[in-house]
Amino acid sequence: MLKNIWYCIKKTSEWYFALLVLYIILTLVNATIPILSAFLPKLVIEKLTLGSDIKGLIGTIMVFMGSIAVLTGVSKFLTKYLYFEKFSINVHYLKLVANKGLTTDYINQENGIFRKLQEESFLCCNGHSPLTQVYDVLQSLGTSVLGIAVFSAVLYKLNVAVILFIVVTTAVSFYLNKRVVKWTDEHSKERMSYVQRLNYINAISGDARSAKDIRLYPMAKWFSDIYTDNMKGIAAWYHKLTKKLFSVTACDGALGLLREGIIYLYLIYLFMNGQISVADFVLYFGVVTGFSAWLSEIFAEVSVLNQLSTKINRFREYLDFPEEYLREGGLHPNQDKLPKVIELKNVSFRYEENQPYVLENFNLAINPGEHLAVVGLNGAGKTTLVKLICGLIDPTEGQVLYDGKSIAEYDRVELYRMYSAVFQQFSIMPVTVEEIVAEAPATQVDSERVKKCLELAGMWERIQKLPNKLQSQFGRTIYEDGVEFSGGETQKLLLARAMYKSSPIMLLDEPTAALDPIAESEIYHKYNQISEGKTTVFISHRLASTNFCNRIILIEDGAICEEGTHRELLDKKGKYYNLFEMQAKYYREEEVVE
Repeated sequence: MLKNIWYCIKKTSEWYFALLVLYIILTLVNATIPILSAFLPKLVIEKLTLGSDIKGLIGTIMVFMGSIAVLTGVSKFLTKYLYFEKFSINVHYLKLVANKGLTTDYINQENGIFRKLQEESFLCCNGHSPLTQVYDVLQSLGTSVLGIAVFSAVLYKLNVAVILFIVVTTAVSFYLNKRVVKWTDEHSKERMSYVQRLNYINAISGDARSAKDIRLYPMAKWFSDIYTDNMKGIAAWYHKLTKKLFSVTACDGALGLLREGIIYLYLIYLFMNGQISVADFVLYFGVVTGFSAWLSEIFAEVSVLNQLSTKINRFREYLDFPEEYLREGGLHPNQDKLPKVIELKNVSFRYEENQPYVLENFNLAINPGEHLAVVGLNGAGKTTLVKLICGLIDPTEGQVLYDGKSIAEYDRVELYRMYSAVFQQFSIMPVTVEEIVAEAPATQVDSERVKKCLELAGMWERIQKLPNKLQSQFGRTIYEDGVEFSGGETQKLLLARAMYKSSPIMLLDEPTAALDPIAESEIYHKYNQISEGKTTVFISHRLASTNFCNRIILIEDGAICEEGTHRELLDKKGKYYNLFEMQAKYYREEEVVE
């Protein structure tokens, strides 16, 4: 916990040291106000009983009340001001989280533990984030410690036993409250299960994509019944919590009454025996109340700090998640933009230790400028192969070589510059069309080059019809007049993006899957022009498309089972031939027998 507190303080001192200073001032102010409030009645009563002149009494009251008023105003201002300033600190933390996600090893993004930590870390930086809530808790804790230090000195003069009695009764109250907190933590999964189901139904009831299914398959009553059952479940959970809270609150109230009643009687006894004055009686009683409140606050704040520390620990665990890929200090690939030999030697890969291998003892060499097609059924390992080739993931066993050297030895950022890719899962930012193709800010875009790539991809005519052409904004998530493209148009846009990068190696993972046969045919006719002078790896389910490639490999169960040109594989009449015939029969025109 102390390490996590120090981490937050250190980061804040680097980014915004003034925030720490303001919190220290707020702590001192908040501790001074109740101290002045406790001593004011004593001074007033003393002046009244001693027969002081009215001007002196009013002067004392004005000084104290004026000081309390000013300090209260300062406290409220700083509280409001710091609330907004904490958002700027959150922005710094959000940058750390986002940068980690953007630059981490790709394999981490496929790791369930990493993704969970990433989700928690984003939540840790939003709204009342634990990373900035620490300052509020420390401020409250500091105020309580200062207040107790002053009030302990006052109560020490009265009787040390009073301090011990207050500490013991307050500790018992804290223990009772902690039992409720413990019960809540232990049964949080039950509550969350109800909440998650209710949130799911709330979300799906307003999701346009689900609206058709809900109506065509009469699911409304089913969802309504599930919703009712879960509402009853969560209501029963809160009923149990309420019963526990009531019993603890009753005990807490009884302890408070006992504590203050006994001390009140003790103070009356001292007054009746002439050991304290009326002014001292008022002071001590106010101090006892304040001491109890601050002590309870300390117990509570330490408990909160423990809870915050757990979340901060997860945040730091995310930022410190191990990175294995080389960046600075690694080898740089050739800078002449000419492709080199890519080789997989005895490569095996699996995503988790307890999972089967996706590829096993896999060997493949791709020559510079070669056009390789990779085909196979779903789950054969085609996309995994592409990820291995471009260094997004490293093999579990064996080596992936680029230009005779393991990709593990290269600066991974520089290595990625050698590849252009169109993946099945893609990301398009809500920016202008030309920025999407160039993957760069408007000031760095070569519009003529963008146009040429769009023409090759068969997308230029569609762009010409847009009101703002290349300057048209994509997507309606941000822009009301944003352009939306069909699946096939999006594929063409992604293909244009891959061509614009002009890397020596192109990886095309089902680039025409969303295209109609005519549009697909147009792309194939331009294939040689698109891939001229480049090494290309082309993945496709449609075997008719593979005859544009120099070599075809058929993957089955994580290994190459057939290899050759389109014509050679058809002549073998093996698995490739069977797959081709299965697809081709749906396109052939059969004679109609009359």
